[in-house]
Amino acid sequence: METCASGVTVFDDRPFTMTAAAYERLAGKPFFRRTIDGGFAAEVTAAGELFVVTPTEKAGGRLSQGRTLAALGFVKMPGEPFQAFGVNKCDVADVWRKEMKPGEKLALGKWAIVCGFDPAGQPQIDPADREKEARILAYLRGTPSETEAPRDILKNKPDYVVFVPKQPRAKDKRDPAKPGDTYNDHFQVICNPSNQHLYAFWTQASREADIDQHIAFSKSVDKGVTWTPPVVLAGSPNKKNPALLASWQQPMLSKSGRLYCLWNQQTTSRGPHCGMMFGAFSDDDGDTWSAPKLVPFAERMDADPLDDHIPPSWCNWQRPLRLGDGGKYFVGCSRHGKAPYDERGGCKIEFWQFENIDDNPPVQDIRIKYLSTNRHALSAKDLEKAGGFRASEPALEEAAPVRLPDGRLFAIMRSSVGSPVWAQSRDGGATWSAPKILKDAEGKPYLHPRSPCPMYDWKGPEAASGKYFALVHQTFDFNEPKRNAYQHRGPLYLIAGEFDPDGEQPVKFKPPKLFAPRRGGNSFYTSYCIVDGKGVLWYNDMKFYLCGRIVGPEWFE
Repeated sequence: METCASGVTVFDDRPFTMTAAAYERLAGKPFFRRTIDGGFAAEVTAAGELFVVTPTEKAGGRLSQGRTLAALGFVKMPGEPFQAFGVNKCDVADVWRKEMKPGEKLALGKWAIVCGFDPAGQPQIDPADREKEARILAYLRGTPSETEAPRDILKNKPDYVVFVPKQPRAKDKRDPAKPGDTYNDHFQVICNPSNQHLYAFWTQASREADIDQHIAFSKSVDKGVTWTPPVVLAGSPNKKNPALLASWQQPMLSKSGRLYCLWNQQTTSRGPHCGMMFGAFSDDDGDTWSAPKLVPFAERMDADPLDDHIPPSWCNWQRPLRLGDGGKYFVGCSRHGKAPYDERGGCKIEFWQFENIDDNPPVQDIRIKYLSTNRHALSAKDLEKAGGFRASEPALEEAAPVRLPDGRLFAIMRSSVGSPVWAQSRDGGATWSAPKILKDAEGKPYLHPRSPCPMYDWKGPEAASGKYFALVHQTFDFNEPKRNAYQHRGPLYLIAGEFDPDGEQPVKFKPPKLFAPRRGGNSFYTSYCIVDGKGVLWYNDMKFYLCGRIVGPEWFE
């Protein structure tokens, strides 16, 4: 809640401030500050007058909520329309008024400012929440976001902020001689158990797959409170001096403390998934790095290009975890292409085990064991035959594996069939069960577009605790005419799960709870680790901000 006054910020996600003309009409009245996109909904608990500011139908057109308000019994107050904020003609507004009765409901779209209610009857913000809000907003100081979108970063409720772009959002205002930083993706954070330092790696560019796409690194020595300025480990330093793209990094920390970062390195004109694997390491806490070297692929797969000069198309979106044989690093690989025996090209999942990271090998001597490959790779074809959405391109990709208390591996993955999909392995990832639709405790499928659906062990990525959580969108249109599985994603919901040793699906999930309320841009390429005793989900908000959020016990209650 805010109070109407000249110069006060009107919306959470825009820098617009209230004009003096608006203040003259609304002076001293409290108002709900929300996003400019609207979506306001409330129920009246006590009688009293309520005012709503919305564009005039003549100026605002479809933006005006006037017809909705008239249907609800509001009356437009006398007086000439006025500029509520900004200078655009579509923001010339009227004021509507109604005497409200208990039990009445109000739902409005874009844009409307609801004011004049009794602030004593509204939920009060905890002082600790206000302190956290001020701390988060402090990270915007000196960045374009401070004026471009002054409160937008609060939308998905972060507890930590790792990075806010230094370049303006507007393409024509960016400096091509500086690293492009307005696209931030595949956000992976490792906690060093020996000193509690945090290491953050991500793929960064001006926009996805732009010519300045590179691998960025930052670290924190105070448990995530502050972070070093990012440095470029590989790829294009900027758009003025572009290099071949580097993407989809895979960090690992050996038992002795050597820090590795491997990535997909573009080596031809194709990209960004088509590339070889390169890497570097650091023996001084990430302060300096070795020269990049090639990690050779030990074998070609059936779906790889027939021309050996063309690299495979692959992406490991999660960071490798110690889920392999004897605690070796293990990860799912999304492999794109069309094998000779495939009806259509698409994406399948195989698994990799890094055999010798704890021996501190030079990068070029890293050995990888390839599991569940070629005809054994996880595919969407049988799910389509069983009634799943038949997309133009069949896909299982971006596996998120965890270990169950009985030693099995369980993984969920995004798909093109309209739901997340799961599979399990009883032999350390060498072979996997046939993929199945992820369902809730009542046997109802979760809905999900072709979008990341991360899953983690709540007690720690490798804990095998029996308590897990995943993120799903709970929306999908099976009648989409173009057979497109890349549908609108909307908010993300957290589903808490517990090990079910006797269940066909060995993790039983509870009903969804709203986690990321942002109405779009929730493409969560995330990581998870324990920081100071608390589980923190590290997420990329709109592929723009890099943030962390504590996942506490309340999600499991």
